[in-house]
Amino acid sequence: MKAVWEEIKYFFTRDWTMTEKVLVILCCVLIGVVKGFLLAPAKRGTRCFSNNRNTCCRKGEDYWLDEEE
Repeated sequence: MKAVWEEIKYFFTRDWTMTEKVLVILCCVLIGVVKGFLLAPAKRGTRCFSNNRNTCCRKGEDYWLDEEE
């Protein structure tokens, strides 16, 4: 753990501009997001919609009233 802390200190005290540091951190975050999306189908799958089985347009016999007044 101490070696990791030393590497983090070295990273922030290095002779880089703040823009370069932000870009490296942003790239690490985006790589993590892409890795998560690629591993998600292997675990439980990816769903685009809520899939809560809620139907808005039922087509049962008793649902629509055909009588007009």
